[in-house]
Amino acid sequence: MPLLESNLALQSVNCDRTGVEPICVLCSECEVCETVPREITSFENGQLIKQGNSAIVSLKLHFNDPVEQFIFDRIRNELWRNPGPRVKVIREPEEGYEISFFLNTEMVEMIDQRETLIKYWESFEENMRRILTDGKMVINKYVRSRAEASRLK
Repeated sequence: MPLLESNLALQSVNCDRTGVEPICVLCSECEVCETVPREITSFENGQLIKQGNSAIVSLKLHFNDPVEQFIFDRIRNELWRNPGPRVKVIREPEEGYEISFFLNTEMVEMIDQRETLIKYWESFEENMRRILTDGKMVINKYVRSRAEASRLK
């Protein structure tokens, strides 16, 4: 099943305790957040956990070898350290997934924002595959040059 634009629509939640909208999907101490229904939707290669004014979108990726996993872990950490304006990566992905993204109401207010995010996630694995292939080629070239330099002549 594909992820639909309507799945990403979030609702505002008024919190009596903090006076501002808490991050419901990650907030475990707030009574208001406990009363907001939590929805879990599975889609092709991923999962959406939505609660009130926030959501987590997690993607499952497949790697051919440990080198690809290593390169991807470095990419995920860089995305976490330097997030873009539209996408926030969670440091530790949801269990069983390789990467998780955090969303709040401002990120998905408009239909075009939601559609852009869905297109991004739909092409994410393909884009990562290209990056991982390029990364492995660079590593192989480096290893070959080091091996050549280490040979006895």
